[in-house]
Amino acid sequence: MKSELKVAGFKLDMRSRRRRRVLVVVVYLVLSAIISAAFLWAPSILENVTLLLILVGLTNQLVFGGLTPRGLVRPFSSAVRPLWFRDDPPPDSVIDRWFWRRSPSRKDLQTDERDDRRRDRALSVSYGVLSFSTYLVWVLFAMVRMGPVFGTKGVPFDFALLVALAVVMLAMTLPQAILLWTEPDMEAEG
Repeated sequence: MKSELKVAGFKLDMRSRRRRRVLVVVVYLVLSAIISAAFLWAPSILENVTLLLILVGLTNQLVFGGLTPRGLVRPFSSAVRPLWFRDDPPPDSVIDRWFWRRSPSRKDLQTDERDDRRRDRALSVSYGVLSFSTYLVWVLFAMVRMGPVFGTKGVPFDFALLVALAVVMLAMTLPQAILLWTEPDMEAEG
């Protein structure tokens, strides 16, 4: 896990568990507020859902990481690697050197057994939550399709779509958020 996060040119120190937890809460609150505002403004518009999913994916890549070399959490898969490492000699072309300067070093992507165990644990917990959430979405859409049951009001399609979008947001971000939430304080580098 990285000890600092770069946001808009500023470096934020993320060594303490408290700061990482505040970051997770702030990211989920902001994403939830944006999703809720979009659904209050124009519900059930597919373009809104697509844009919101792109926003969630970008936030996950830039802040949480886990799927790319950016963000706080190192990539889960060893298959994710940049074209160049910063440790490699610089390429000849100006454009290639621009990408080379922004690529991570080899040590930024290396993991050990302890990291692998924690990632497996985070994935296990998140898949448990997601399996229940997927079942909930399935039930909601089944209720939308059936309409009013036993004289009660039916579930609106917009609400079912909002819950489905929230579950997709959790699917994209939950393993990384669990790692950021549970990782102990990092020691200061000497």
